[in-house]
Amino acid sequence: MNGAVLRSDTLATVITERPARIRVFGELRMVGLNSTAVIAITGNGLTVSEDLARRFIDCKLDAGCEDPESRPFDPGFLETVEQQRIDLLSAALTIWRYGGQNQEGLKRGRPLGSFETWCDWVRDPLLTLGCRDPVERLEMLKAHDPYRQNVTELFKTWWQHHGVTPSRASQLAEPVQRLMDPLGRGRQFVATTLGKMAGTRAAGFVLVRQEAGGKWGAASYALHPSTNDANSSIGHRGHWGHRVADSSPADPMTPMPPMPDGLWDGEDSAEQEEAWTL
Repeated sequence: MNGAVLRSDTLATVITERPARIRVFGELRMVGLNSTAVIAITGNGLTVSEDLARRFIDCKLDAGCEDPESRPFDPGFLETVEQQRIDLLSAALTIWRYGGQNQEGLKRGRPLGSFETWCDWVRDPLLTLGCRDPVERLEMLKAHDPYRQNVTELFKTWWQHHGVTPSRASQLAEPVQRLMDPLGRGRQFVATTLGKMAGTRAAGFVLVRQEAGGKWGAASYALHPSTNDANSSIGHRGHWGHRVADSSPADPMTPMPPMPDGLWDGEDSAEQEEAWTL
């Protein structure tokens, strides 16, 4: 992937949820996946966005030249790795065992929701041995996330024009509407976008939705200063495109074997499919 912004609610779900319920391509049937795969993505100018930012460890390689493919290398790199496989695995498992036997003496890094087990077994032992904490890079990734940058600009502009005053979609100042709808798709698009953004935290603010007073009224929205940013520039977004009221991470499950086919079949399968269809 070159010059692309990587965002995927499905991929975010598969990485951190076990089982992750995914709709089979071309069908309405949902299946449970318990993925333990290591997912690596390479590219030039690649940006990890939205909920994937905290699910990837970002590594940047700079060859320091215009044509990196022209550099000379000795052949046999992969063969060398294969030949040293026993030594490499022994070193990795030794560090893992060291961490398991010295939990009380490990240097603890910054919390990372959904990855508590990985932090205990992998990150903290490496941190104790002098490695850097990869969680420290999350703030930089979020700062360069174009989605977060757009939301931050929107909220700052909103605050400048409306403050804490509740406003309906039709009442928003023109600069605010232009940021939400740069292509001029209309008031309905703005209203739909506001509904999806309700509960979003960014730039020290939280967007609050106030339901309409009557049957035919329109909901209004207001920005309030956020009192709990938890060192994050933007709040958690639900994997299916909806905001969640409580963004505290649930305890992660350990890897399990694949769920047998038909586990989700039953009398309420139609209701489950409707609730989880992407």
